[in-house]
Amino acid sequence: METETPPLNFGDSMYKVTGQFKERKVVKYFVDLYDAIDFKDNVDAHYPMKLTMEKVIDMREFIHDSWHSVMNADKNPLRHIPDTNTRHMVLQVLAWMWCIVFSMWIGSFWVMGVSMIAHALILAAIVITVATFETARLRPTFFMHFPTSTPSRARDIWIDGKKIKLDPQDKGGEHE
Repeated sequence: METETPPLNFGDSMYKVTGQFKERKVVKYFVDLYDAIDFKDNVDAHYPMKLTMEKVIDMREFIHDSWHSVMNADKNPLRHIPDTNTRHMVLQVLAWMWCIVFSMWIGSFWVMGVSMIAHALILAAIVITVATFETARLRPTFFMHFPTSTPSRARDIWIDGKKIKLDPQDKGGEHE
């Protein structure tokens, strides 16, 4: 005997109570936790062979949490990078990489060889994303050494025909 699922509002959790008896199985869904506990106690009073109560994952909540676990830099593993600008740049590069990979995959779906390469790219993109997140979690200072200054800082400055050596510790830039 399985009951109808009650209507949900966004963010509501659902609980499933299952009682397994010799002749039948009783399953009931609840939005209210205390109603679920009360029903579980009532079923338990009839000595079921097995009794379970579990929180059912709401798909809207799952999608919302999944999105934020990847796209929100304050919740994903990139949060361990102390510099917000570097964190944003790393997330932008990852987003750019995924855009390229998915556009290549969608465009080459019907061609076997290209499709296989696209699958390899998708797997490589997953590996790179996981590696980046793990590096951010385990060694957040790794991203502090990215060359975020303009390429001209890597060159020499010439004034009146004389080569001027720049301080290697100076990252340059007008805001430093």
